[in-house]
Amino acid sequence: MNWTFLKQQLLLSHRSKKNVPFIIFIGIALLTYCFLFLPNEKTKETFDVGEVKSNLSTLDAEQQYRLANGHTGIVIRFGTPVFSMNAYSQGLFSAMLSAYEDGNATRWLHYRAYYLESDPSLYIADQNMFKELRIPGKDRQHLYNQTLLRYKNYLSKDHPITFDLIYEKTGLQALQKFFRQYGMFFVLFCAIYFSSDLLSRDRQNRTVLQGLPLSWYRQLNLKTASSFLYTIVVLTIVLVIGIILLTLQYGFGYFDLHVPTILIQNDAYPREEYGVMTIAAYLGKIALVIPILVFLFIRLNVIFSLFFKNEWLVLLISSLVLFSEKLFMTRTTRELFGLDISLFPQTYFDFGKTVTGDKNFLLNIDTITVAKGFAVLLTTVIVIEGIVFIMSRIINKRRFYQNG
Repeated sequence: MNWTFLKQQLLLSHRSKKNVPFIIFIGIALLTYCFLFLPNEKTKETFDVGEVKSNLSTLDAEQQYRLANGHTGIVIRFGTPVFSMNAYSQGLFSAMLSAYEDGNATRWLHYRAYYLESDPSLYIADQNMFKELRIPGKDRQHLYNQTLLRYKNYLSKDHPITFDLIYEKTGLQALQKFFRQYGMFFVLFCAIYFSSDLLSRDRQNRTVLQGLPLSWYRQLNLKTASSFLYTIVVLTIVLVIGIILLTLQYGFGYFDLHVPTILIQNDAYPREEYGVMTIAAYLGKIALVIPILVFLFIRLNVIFSLFFKNEWLVLLISSLVLFSEKLFMTRTTRELFGLDISLFPQTYFDFGKTVTGDKNFLLNIDTITVAKGFAVLLTTVIVIEGIVFIMSRIINKRRFYQNG
């Protein structure tokens, strides 16, 4: 009976008039990302050939003018050797342009890494970067440090270097970027959406379901299991298809490439210390936490469904829980109700940033760790499980189907 009920619930999820359009939307979004957004993505490190050629042309004209007029020494007003500096820039960018046009990504990366290391102001002094944030200088420095760490790692490996590897477009790199940005919110919203009607959809068949020889609590558990399996399978298929599409275009990537991490020394003057972990280690930790978080939100939906009996209200409330950190917390929020922010589960919903230490960096603390994240989330699951058990006794099968 358990297996029959589980299969029936999986079939309902598969044929749901609510789920099918959403999966189609995910498919369209995936194709758009793989074939439109990522190929045309522009970042600080994107090498603009047209802009470089234009700048070299301008520099050449200026150098010719200075040679013709004998202005090749130090500019007295500013005390800077402009002619010499221009010559340096001409040589470096000409070499970078030549390497790029020849398709020699390794040579280009050597030049770019050297240029970045010799002039941090390329990031730190760029007023257009993160100008909407409260402390833009801190974030520019952070991105600069991460970029240099990545480049040094690429150059230290024996793997062939391509421009797609440099721009993090390979399958594995795109996957880790996805989880470092907003991937966890996508995963958890899917779990919320697929399970929002877990109980309400059965209210159309009250008589049949009330007569099933299964306890109400067991039905809730089997419904949870079906939604959990359905969500994990759908997400796995979507992510695998995405990796395949990106691999066909840009290559698969390498598991031993490094992901920059950061450790905050929390004292009167916080200091950042950078480190690295492999993509394999990073994705491994993400893979461990996804089942916990998906299960947590499905059980949360069970509680809300018992209370409200309306799938759209459940979807709304669970979504508010998911995005509560974004809605109510800022980069200066270090405590909630007088307790350290690291003790609350919503701190770890965006687990991709917890793994790299970016959560600590954003809040200037050092209490948010992967181990504590697992402990807090597992404790939350236990608490929610207790609430589900109690609620199943208070709002039993008869009361759920007969009221409302």
